[in-house]
Amino acid sequence: MNIFRKAYSVGGVVLLLEFLTQFYVIAASMFTTMSRQIAEATNADVATTALQNVELFTAVHAVNGVFIIPSTILVLVGLSFGARYPWRTTALTALLLVLMAVQFALAVIGFLGVPAIGGLHGINALVMVGLGGWLTWKSWAFGRRRLPSPVAISHAEVP
Repeated sequence: MNIFRKAYSVGGVVLLLEFLTQFYVIAASMFTTMSRQIAEATNADVATTALQNVELFTAVHAVNGVFIIPSTILVLVGLSFGARYPWRTTALTALLLVLMAVQFALAVIGFLGVPAIGGLHGINALVMVGLGGWLTWKSWAFGRRRLPSPVAISHAEVP
């Protein structure tokens, strides 16, 4: 088995874990923000601590989304060439990079005060997760995924 194919599979799993991290830290940031708003009404010290936590979660989300995920996608594109996958697989892997640029643009638009467009950031993220998961599954290089042979199926149908 081609080492590039195995590396592509591992890279795909790493990318999916990075996507999972994005969802986790943004959800943690949201819950911290909500708890801060509740705490502000009762205790200023608690609100300050909550705000610092939001900054941490948001910073992790930003660093992961701006630097780590695009780097992983670039590596996957290179591995796709090295594995000699069909052009379709390589093009769909490169499409992840295009979707990442769209993701960044949607975040910027959201921060510029257009939440109706910025909200598409979450939908685009789901598209990226779906495409990344499908590419990882389709190109999986570990273990055997045997389908029943046509002969075995035809014999099973005969009474």
